[in-house]
Amino acid sequence: MRNILVPLGTSKHAESTLAYALEFANHFKSTVYVIDAYPAHSTKATLTNVNARLEEDNIKRIKALVSRVSSKENQIKIVSSERDLIGTIKNLDQKIGLDLIVTAPVNNEINDEVFLGRIAGSVIKRTDTPVLVAPLEKSFSPPLRMLLAFKTGEVKASSTLKPLIRIQDEFTSKLKLLLVKVPGFANRNHQLNDELMQRSEQLLYSENATVYQGVLEHFQANQPDLLIAFKRERGFFEKLWEPDLIYKKDFYCTVPLLVLKNKN
Repeated sequence: MRNILVPLGTSKHAESTLAYALEFANHFKSTVYVIDAYPAHSTKATLTNVNARLEEDNIKRIKALVSRVSSKENQIKIVSSERDLIGTIKNLDQKIGLDLIVTAPVNNEINDEVFLGRIAGSVIKRTDTPVLVAPLEKSFSPPLRMLLAFKTGEVKASSTLKPLIRIQDEFTSKLKLLLVKVPGFANRNHQLNDELMQRSEQLLYSENATVYQGVLEHFQANQPDLLIAFKRERGFFEKLWEPDLIYKKDFYCTVPLLVLKNKN
């Protein structure tokens, strides 16, 4: 993983999120790019000099945060926002190729009922880059046990599995697969990716209304350090990510969540 992007909000969790991302990146000798998760928004009524001042203040805030977390300035690059976070991320991806986005579940929300705030939700929904959602106020620790939950094991592109493979190889993590048979389950769901099967030590089955309910059924018994899910163009997780704001009643986990982008 050469390039990792970290959107930073204004919440008290920003420092711990950056520290988590840096600890993770150190294992892969990655370059970390930092971007303001809440760039200044321009409108027809906004004066150019006022907007420029807001952007300058945001950059100063990000620089101060970075200096408090790390002394390795050459490892971190601050990305100037184009006032559209998702557009900036897509442009950066085209220029350098982003291997991963590390984000907090919430960046500025204060509602305790929210699991994924608008920033985390939007980067999962609107970008093609894999996303690692880091738990709030927790230090990074190598994931020794990983659980990949899905309702179909078909993988459209080999690049989809790259983050999983890099993590497993770096930390010699044990991988378990959880195939959830949801209503309408068909035999084609058994067409599991060969590489996933070779890399896993066990294939678990669950019959539930949703993939998330299957995860709940097996989470305590397997105690994963990293939960992995596909974000497909159709299916349960796509429906889950339709709104940018995700509530805990719909999805919630206490461990890091790696979302792989499995395109159709």
